[in-house]
Amino acid sequence: MEIRRATPEDLPQLVELENCCFPDPWSQKSLRSTMTEEDSYFAVAIIDGKIVGYINTTYVLDEMNLNRICVLPQYRKMGAAGSLMEGMFAHARQQGLAQIFLEVRLSNLEAQRVYQRFGFKVVGERKGFYQNPPENGLVMTAQVANE
Repeated sequence: MEIRRATPEDLPQLVELENCCFPDPWSQKSLRSTMTEEDSYFAVAIIDGKIVGYINTTYVLDEMNLNRICVLPQYRKMGAAGSLMEGMFAHARQQGLAQIFLEVRLSNLEAQRVYQRFGFKVVGERKGFYQNPPENGLVMTAQVANE
């Protein structure tokens, strides 16, 4: 598996991932916009030459927000999400960031378990955060351990 920064050439495959993994997929324009932000980390996981997952974050001051992470269903439980998360934490350390925030669906227990493995803890709940389908979101945060 290879983890590398996303490039504009990856956008068609990223749109496919969005459409496969999310009920509310981001457009190519939204993905490109986040990808080109100066204060962002956008990386892809590649297996056998195919993009099978990605992570998309933005940050301001000393806080990072994990906007999106996804892995194609047939490639889950192969380490892609963990490798993407490790890359995110390494980037956060390089940037001198202190903590990472994310929101996750209340019903997405599998994702919550992955986040907990990386030290994320629930710090709140956002009522009606998700629209399609409607659902509350948990707010989770993890400290970035600067080595």
